[in-house]
Amino acid sequence: MNLLKLSEKKLPFDLDLSLSCGQIFGWKRDGDTWKGVHDGSIVTIRQKENLIYYEGLTKNQVIRFLGLEDPMDEIIGSIRNHIISYNHEPDQFFEEKYARSEGIRILRQNPWECLVSFICSANSNVRTISRRISLILEETGTSCGINSNEHVFPDPGRLAGCSETGLRRCLTGYRAPYLIKTAAFISSHPGFLDQVKEMEYKTAKEALMVLPGVGPKVADCVLLFAFNHLNAVPVDTRIRSIVEKHYAVHMKVSQGRKIPYDTIGNFCREYFGPYAGYAQQFLYATRDNEKIK
Repeated sequence: MNLLKLSEKKLPFDLDLSLSCGQIFGWKRDGDTWKGVHDGSIVTIRQKENLIYYEGLTKNQVIRFLGLEDPMDEIIGSIRNHIISYNHEPDQFFEEKYARSEGIRILRQNPWECLVSFICSANSNVRTISRRISLILEETGTSCGINSNEHVFPDPGRLAGCSETGLRRCLTGYRAPYLIKTAAFISSHPGFLDQVKEMEYKTAKEALMVLPGVGPKVADCVLLFAFNHLNAVPVDTRIRSIVEKHYAVHMKVSQGRKIPYDTIGNFCREYFGPYAGYAQQFLYATRDNEKIK
């Protein structure tokens, strides 16, 4: 395997946490080694302290994929400064969550792969989503490498040509027509995702939400995990629960009233600043008593 030694500037880094906290699906861990698909390649990767062992990507691809160029001192400093500016004092709850998840990085995924994954993620847990992605790769993906049992994501044209019945066999359920229609759109507009990449956050989110099966949460996930919009804040049930319990007092909403999705996202951007997506991930990555397994 190839070897990447992490400098002090890139530490702490936690590969297991970064790959297991709901950012990416279909990756499997065997002992200390992870295997999955990224950017059309089968990737094997593991960490031992400050050493990253990898196959399937170049060194620069690994650094980008794992978010290892992110200036973490600047990021956490910005988040803390915005909290104090808003709150007039440190946020002890956030600090406790951060202390248990500071090794996490925002992954930089292939936009097409990320889009398919998060359309598949609606109303599901990580285990089910990963199984769904694995089945899609087996049934519709392209064989890769010597092992004919290993597949990468189907390109948009290939996925658009699938039948609903065939995709439903991959446990996609009601998501099957969304996947086919979105794949057909991307296939007939090959520059679409590149155009989204150049847009500012709000415009990019509106553009993605034109796609079938892409609502606010899916769009925010794709913007955060594929397009480097570190101010995007995906609001799932866990983040909603955290915000309603610990931060609702700041939002001036009626007690007992469900806080609108955009209200939560906008609050997080105001409270945590331009790296609100990272703050969200620090909060998301830990349960009450343990890291996600």
